[in-house]
Amino acid sequence: MLLSIVLTVFLVLTVVAFRYWVMSQLLRLLPDEDEVHSHFFRSLTVLILLVCAHVVEILYFAAGFYAASIWLDLGSLGDSIGNEFMDFFYHSAVTYSSLGMSEIPTGHLRFMTALESLTGIIILTWSATFFYSVMGRNRRPDCD
Repeated sequence: MLLSIVLTVFLVLTVVAFRYWVMSQLLRLLPDEDEVHSHFFRSLTVLILLVCAHVVEILYFAAGFYAASIWLDLGSLGDSIGNEFMDFFYHSAVTYSSLGMSEIPTGHLRFMTALESLTGIIILTWSATFFYSVMGRNRRPDCD
């Protein structure tokens, strides 16, 4: 159990630090508020980069699940799902987005799944708030 706690805390802290870094880099790359740029292009760029960051975070959690299941023997995804990386990616994506349609994992992967779901919903909300602030930033009808 201690190993799954340490691994999960490491995964969560790394994902949160990565998300903070992504958003700080996006803010740095965005044009100043007094500059005239296409609001549509800026918003679309931020949205695409945020989605890419979410995919990277899901992949990171999937790698953690894969390592915990295959190498550390901390549990499995259940009898009806295989042990391929794509199975862990699917489970991670469904868990991260809090859809909860995945098979119920066994062993200590249940703890990891619960914390990924909590982390995912917080980071998704963080991204939505960030995107909303970018959308409202310096919007002028003559710049679209």
